[in-house]
Amino acid sequence: MSRNCHAVGWAERPETISCRAFTLLELSVVIAIIGVLAGLLLPVLGRVKDRGRQTVCANHLKQIALGFALYISDSHDQFPTPGSVALYGPQPEDWIWWQYGRGISNSSIARFVGGFNPAIFTCPADQEAAQMQSQGVLPGNPYRYSYSLTSYDLRGLVNPGMATIIKPNREVFPFRMTSVVNPAAKIMLVEEARQTIDDPRWVPDQNFISDRHNRKGNIVFADSHIESVLPQFGTRQANTLPGE
Repeated sequence: MSRNCHAVGWAERPETISCRAFTLLELSVVIAIIGVLAGLLLPVLGRVKDRGRQTVCANHLKQIALGFALYISDSHDQFPTPGSVALYGPQPEDWIWWQYGRGISNSSIARFVGGFNPAIFTCPADQEAAQMQSQGVLPGNPYRYSYSLTSYDLRGLVNPGMATIIKPNREVFPFRMTSVVNPAAKIMLVEEARQTIDDPRWVPDQNFISDRHNRKGNIVFADSHIESVLPQFGTRQANTLPGE
C-alpha cells in the first residue's frame, strides 16, 4: 500500500521519517472518483470518434462529387450510369465499377478524382463494407461500398434521372445536369443504409439514407454541397425527383 511520508527536521536520520499508509476508505474514494471520471469521458470520446468518422465520410463524398462535376462537364452535361445490380447493368459508363474483380480503378469518375484511392467509396463507420472488402468472392456478389447515386426507374421512354440509363441492349436514356430543377435541393449521392444497399443505385422509394452518424447520414446535392440529414429526408419526392 502507498505511503505518505514526510521528514520531521533537516537533520533527522532516515529512521526519524514518519510515514502514514493510505486507509482502505481513502483508496476506495480515489478508485470511485476515477470510475466516475471514466464514465463521464467515455461517451464524450465516443462522440468525438464518431464525429471524426462523419467528417472523413463527408470528405469522401466531397471528392466523389468533384469527380461527378468533372465527368459531367466532360460528357456533354450527361450523368454516368448507376451501376445497377441487375435491371440495367453493368455498363462501361457506370460511375463505380463495383463488382468483384471488375477493376474499381476503371470506374467512370476515377480518372476525374485526383490521386484516386478506392477508399473514398467507403464511409469509415461502415464496418460491414470494410469487412467485405477484405474478403474474396462472396455469395450474391454484394455491394462492398457505402455510397449510391439517385436513379429512378424508367417511365416508359422517359428517364426521370438522376443517372443516365442504358439498357442491356445498349439503348440509351440520357439524363443531363441541365434537367435538374433546383440543384441545391435535389439529392444526387447518398450514404445509403446497409439494410437496403445492394448496388450503387439509390432508388428513393425503395432505398434509405443511413443513420450511422448520430441517427443521420451524409448526402450530396446536385450542386455538390453536402449535408447530414435524417433518413426521412430521402422519403420526400420534392428532395429526390430531379426534374420536378
